[in-house]
Amino acid sequence: MNYFLLTSIVMNINTPCFLRKKRASIVCRNYHMSFIDKFLENHELPKLEDIDFKRVSTEYENIMYFQIEKTSLKGMMYAVNIEEQDYELYIFEKNFASDRLITNVIEHIDEIVVIFDEKGVLQRMNSICDQILPFKRSEVLGKNIRQLVSDKKVENPIISQMIETKKNVYKEITYPNGKVISYTAIPIFGSSGRLKGGVLTGRDVSRIINLAKTSSLLNDDRVEYISNSKEIDKVKGIIERVAPSDAPIFIVGESGVGKEIIARTVLNQSLRRDKAFVAINCASIPAELIESELFGYEKGAFTGASKEGKVGLIEAANGGTLFLDEIGELPLQMQKKFLRVIQESSLTRIGGIKPRKIDVRYICATNKTGEELKNPKIFRQDLYYRLNVIPLIIPPLRERREDILPIANYYIEYFNNRYNRKIKLSAEAEDILWNNDWKGNIRELRNVMERLVILSAQENIYSDQIQRVLALGQVNNIPAESDSLKEKRMCHTCEFMNPSEEVDIDNKIIIDNIMNIDEAHRIVEQEILKRAVAKYGNITKAAEAVGINPSTVYRKIKSGYIEI
Repeated sequence: MNYFLLTSIVMNINTPCFLRKKRASIVCRNYHMSFIDKFLENHELPKLEDIDFKRVSTEYENIMYFQIEKTSLKGMMYAVNIEEQDYELYIFEKNFASDRLITNVIEHIDEIVVIFDEKGVLQRMNSICDQILPFKRSEVLGKNIRQLVSDKKVENPIISQMIETKKNVYKEITYPNGKVISYTAIPIFGSSGRLKGGVLTGRDVSRIINLAKTSSLLNDDRVEYISNSKEIDKVKGIIERVAPSDAPIFIVGESGVGKEIIARTVLNQSLRRDKAFVAINCASIPAELIESELFGYEKGAFTGASKEGKVGLIEAANGGTLFLDEIGELPLQMQKKFLRVIQESSLTRIGGIKPRKIDVRYICATNKTGEELKNPKIFRQDLYYRLNVIPLIIPPLRERREDILPIANYYIEYFNNRYNRKIKLSAEAEDILWNNDWKGNIRELRNVMERLVILSAQENIYSDQIQRVLALGQVNNIPAESDSLKEKRMCHTCEFMNPSEEVDIDNKIIIDNIMNIDEAHRIVEQEILKRAVAKYGNITKAAEAVGINPSTVYRKIKSGYIEI
């Protein structure tokens, strides 16, 4: 191997990697090292060139484990001699890529997310923390929760309670700015059952309660339901007749057909259009919190409750309209309690003894099928008949194709204005849109139109451009497995038979008896690695083929966990 080939390998390794002269400066590094630099900067550690790596020997003279102290960054170091010059090749473990993925995921969650270790040290926080919490991430990341208590940044923290009890902990906190945050702390355990840390999430409940006061929520989908079909004309006719009444409305349709737009159409034509409108997605509220979210609680109702108590979402809609989206996801026990509220037009907060009278118009929506709605294990029949006074059935887009082009053209115009484009659909492009099944209904059509406006290089859209844009959203258009991936999959699929036998990728593991699950995992892992080593000739290549870091395999062999 020459120097040029080695540097080429470094640049193409799909995990952070760098090459340096022995105990000297770095001579080559790949793109992924930028994430290491950012990690060190965020944790106020020295630059990579100035770090003294902690090393641990392996059974091989030219291979060592390494770790950057005070971090989880570790990997393998390979000593290489090229052209009479000693080099050190550092390859970080692949789990750092997973860390980056976790960071990207939590940044797209519209709630507070904090990841901490078993000692209470805050390791990751998403950017929404800066918007909601009374301090910035830069002030607390890397610090222990006990230090934040000493600094008077937090009081009686839920993280400490979770670490102490090793159980899920729930708490609501009202901040001086009026925001009410509902927190959940969940412990994370290792395979041995030892606490490894936890995740804290926080939902801005005050934002949900004040939906009626946020005009943008009403203006976003203020447009009437766009259609040319007789089916939707019938629905609109029913809405026109029933909207001025207070009769409950039950909207049924597949995901993406526009049930919330229908609900807002009812609201806009009702006598309560200027009153409170509270929209609740029943599937988005954790089961443990749904009762307190819907019904509220009195002060001191439970440990961690707000000192002032809390208005529930149902009570917040008093005098106005309550929209319960995905009501089919409401737990059965909660359905029973909700039925009582409807029957008596009153509710009792958690910890309270005095019922509170409420006057609410109910609009509900679900994507459950008729068969599911008639199943008492999914939906209480007494509640169903209470809410299903005025049923509105919204057919899927594929059953009313005359609506496809009006909706498509509406969104083309909408996104043209938004992105300053002048996209137009040709007749052949419209034919393709007309004939597509639109399994995701209006939501899918909207997404495709936005994709088209953003990605199209030309203003006039023809069939080939439509086909390409549609293909981007199709799962079955993901490229097929490469030969190398097939080989890896063959290593993942095994049957307990003689190692000399050929492995069929369609074979599955055969279970003859019951045994300890950890022992079963060990046996399967050992069998797969034995076959991989027999095929590839060494542990490093075998480990890569089955998707395990070589250092992990060496460690398990050394500890006696597996035998190869």
